[in-house]
Amino acid sequence: MMPTLRIGWVAVRELLYEKVFYLLAAFALMALATSALLGNLTYVEQQKLTLDFLLAGIQISMLLFAIFMGISLFQRELNLGSVAMVLSKPISRSSFLLGKYLGQIFVQTLVTIAMGGLTALICRSSEEPISYLALSQTIIMILFEVYVVTAFAYFFAVNAGPITAVLATLCFFLFGHYRESASKAVSEGAGETVWAILKNAIPNLEIFNMKTLASY
Repeated sequence: MMPTLRIGWVAVRELLYEKVFYLLAAFALMALATSALLGNLTYVEQQKLTLDFLLAGIQISMLLFAIFMGISLFQRELNLGSVAMVLSKPISRSSFLLGKYLGQIFVQTLVTIAMGGLTALICRSSEEPISYLALSQTIIMILFEVYVVTAFAYFFAVNAGPITAVLATLCFFLFGHYRESASKAVSEGAGETVWAILKNAIPNLEIFNMKTLASY
């Protein structure tokens, strides 16, 4: 267990060196700009629109973070050859992967919570009340979704090249959210059989979507 935790701590430091806090700064600027823009554009449901934009920003930001940062961790190890040196020690491949995964989701958890806190502060400045319980639940569900997407990003990163891994993870995310809608459009026959296989292989990510609950 200790080698796994050490690898996780190394992954945390690597992600911090990737200037992850620039993501927080960009989100903060986007949040403030969105709030000001919506305040000037509309006087109806301003709080709802602001919260919709901010929660969507958190989800998209963490999706991109999970994909590109997760894949870059492995590509750096492979390009520098350091993975061979690490695995030459009494460390199993599963411990190496688990350590990297735990380190990344730890950083992602901190960043997501910080984004959620910033969202709550921006919404608190408005006169319209919001449900902080629903907002907290939505942030937690976004975290769970990020954990799942990160796991699949690692799976594709280990078994494919960087471009293929990025595209495969993005397709996984889209299929996971729109598989129920796509099922209605699939005709009977061979297409329905193929889609049934894909549907059983890809988890339903839409169950993590609570943004509408928080908005209303």
